[in-house]
Amino acid sequence: MKHLLSALLLLATCWSCSKEHSPKRNGSEDTTQFKNYYKDLTVVNWNIEWFGSARFAGNLAAQESNAGRILRYLDADLYGICEVVDTARFGRMIRQYMGAEFSYSISPYPKIDQKLAFVYNKHIFRNVRARPFMSQSATAAVSFASGRFPFLLSADMVVNGKRYPVHFILLHAKADADIESYNRRREGSTELKDSLDVYFKGQHCMVFGDFNDQLNGSILSGYLSPYKNFLDDGGYYKALTLPLNTPGYQSTLSFANSVIDQQIVSGNMRYWYKEQSVRIRTDVKAVVPDYQQRSTSDHYPVTSVYAVSD
Repeated sequence: MKHLLSALLLLATCWSCSKEHSPKRNGSEDTTQFKNYYKDLTVVNWNIEWFGSARFAGNLAAQESNAGRILRYLDADLYGICEVVDTARFGRMIRQYMGAEFSYSISPYPKIDQKLAFVYNKHIFRNVRARPFMSQSATAAVSFASGRFPFLLSADMVVNGKRYPVHFILLHAKADADIESYNRRREGSTELKDSLDVYFKGQHCMVFGDFNDQLNGSILSGYLSPYKNFLDDGGYYKALTLPLNTPGYQSTLSFANSVIDQQIVSGNMRYWYKEQSVRIRTDVKAVVPDYQQRSTSDHYPVTSVYAVSD
């Protein structure tokens, strides 16, 4: 009996330690239920400010319809969304505006109002698994806004007649321009990159979302970017939004010459990326004319395009 209990304890320990590893594909796939696409892929990250919350300053019904129309207008294949508060309202919006081809997954953060969400074309992204990343780390719990851990989506991406394993890590980093917040962003970036280097080195990954800081410096005047560790490892990581981190660009309504919504890729996503396709989508004002009055969000979406091939 002692040997049996010891064996069971060992198995439980190994299972717990393995949870941070790259998720495995689950079961077989009924391909008759899927469409096959031959196209370039578009990926979006967007912070929809306090979506569905009473803390949003505007009209919630208008925010919902505006956001839905913008998502449809962007015509992307995968979206990373920050600040989802009313999850039921969010699901209703996705079903109404994105149709049956799209599904979504929302982060299970019980202590955090602002959740993260993925919205994706389920014909292209198959065998989807989503979970908080680094959620067993006490230091990450502090670094990432008291438990707003990065949200990981792993899937088989099926497009242009090929299948590729891909991983998307969505961030909503600690806000504010004080030294404590800066240090939490920097420490979070250090632990995140260390974890990615261990579990996803060389794999097809994207880290994207609301980084709450710049790549060409910091919102804390006189400091280097807290994400400099990614920039310094150009052999594995490519910061797509770095060229936009220059005067004349802004990813929020309130802060000119400051881009805080970022995209970084690794693996073949560096080569699939269509050069100069990354954009801050200020053109959403054509869809929602009063966008600059914060009728929908205080951030603009960021998009990039990929020509996926061997």
